[in-house]
Amino acid sequence: MFAPPPTFPLRLLDSHWLTPGVRHFVFERSDGSPLVFLPGQFLRVQVAGTDTPVFRSYSIANPNDLGRSDAQRIELVISMVEGGLGSARMTALGHGEEIPVTAPNGRFCLLPDDAARRYLLLGTGTGVAPYRGMLPQLEAAAANGVSTVLLLGARTPEDQLFADEFRAAAARIPNFELRFCHSRRLPEDPGPQDVNAYVQDALAGFEIDPEGDLAYLCGNPNMVDAGFERLKAAGLHLKRIRREKYVTPSLPGAVTPAKPASL
Repeated sequence: MFAPPPTFPLRLLDSHWLTPGVRHFVFERSDGSPLVFLPGQFLRVQVAGTDTPVFRSYSIANPNDLGRSDAQRIELVISMVEGGLGSARMTALGHGEEIPVTAPNGRFCLLPDDAARRYLLLGTGTGVAPYRGMLPQLEAAAANGVSTVLLLGARTPEDQLFADEFRAAAARIPNFELRFCHSRRLPEDPGPQDVNAYVQDALAGFEIDPEGDLAYLCGNPNMVDAGFERLKAAGLHLKRIRREKYVTPSLPGAVTPAKPASL
């Protein structure tokens, strides 16, 4: 018989809406232990069941802060789906309430032996969460001559998550190119970082280096698949493309995780 993985408790410290459909959660590990993880990994949150637990998977949105006073704080950004089991549980979670999770999970990470000369990071919606967590690593990599292209997609400027943080990173980190890809509407006063395009189409503006590029695709499955095909056609080897699709479970009461492990 399948044994569910061991869980540990997270206590909700704060939550607020980032957009009308996306909520930001801040937790702390309430058993007193730090959570050791790599930016890009995710939590599996138990949203229902005891004998047969039901889990939903959410990317950790903050860096690994071990060694800091708030090392036990964990941030998640979650798209709230009407009628969704995970969305209902997370919306009902009160401040101070605990919820069981398993972590860390996944391999969608920047690794020391990657041997990349440039990172190509593509994300849509809440798929930008891993890249927010990776910013300190990208800054450290830039000091060693590694450049970054970050393409972030949303329907409108108001739907872009953590836009100010990504702008600040692009201004601070050398050789860091940022594009906000708006599929529906540009800002009223667009800047050089704003483009009216889908993320996978904006990728066409960059020449691919098959020997030096390492690509990450995270978010909407259509973007992930289209971006993968573009990168493959440009000569990037499959081993240099890492993918993570955010899939909404069937409704109601599905057991499919909200975001499967990396491909």
